[in-house]
Amino acid sequence: MSLHQQIWRELSAIDITGHVEKKNGLDYLSWAFAIQKLNERFPNNTYSFNEETMPDGTMMTECMLTIHHGTDVAMRSMWLPVMDFRNKAIVNPDAFAINTSRMRCLVKCLAMWGLGLSLYSKTELTDEPKQPEPAKKGLIGAKKLLWQRYLIDVVDAIDREDGHALLELDQELQDDEPVYEALHRSLTSDQKKEIGRLIHDVAKTEVKDDQL
Repeated sequence: MSLHQQIWRELSAIDITGHVEKKNGLDYLSWAFAIQKLNERFPNNTYSFNEETMPDGTMMTECMLTIHHGTDVAMRSMWLPVMDFRNKAIVNPDAFAINTSRMRCLVKCLAMWGLGLSLYSKTELTDEPKQPEPAKKGLIGAKKLLWQRYLIDVVDAIDREDGHALLELDQELQDDEPVYEALHRSLTSDQKKEIGRLIHDVAKTEVKDDQL
């Protein structure tokens, strides 16, 4: 099992009940709770932030989270605009707004490893949080476990740049539309693009082999 898989298995299994804050109709995971759970399981971690000012004067926060476990290292990064209480990007944000954005971005970064992932709209991390998508779509019991297993395998295959594994997983899921759709909603836009690229590379290689 890779370190990415281990982190996913542990963080995605954490019950976040009672630690969700509601603001303006949206649900957010408490950053203090998220950091507590990260440090309990993977205390050897570091995170850093970087801000980039956009042409219109708004600002984007980037969080880079690194986890060391034994000799293994795993990294995740995520982005979030600096926003006001209405979730609108702020022109020329002050220090308080930037600090708030950093902590929200850190929690969003942890969601890439499964902690509170179900809070995000369409379970796609480029959107704002809301109610758990798998439950809304009726993925319960064995189906939900299958979705979680496939999501772990897909993320691991992306990290390994294993197009063959991704192609096999895609073919396996063709006959299970609910799980396939839930898995598709669980991936970020960048992950979907990477899957497409890796599978396309496999297809090109197979065509070349056939022509030889």
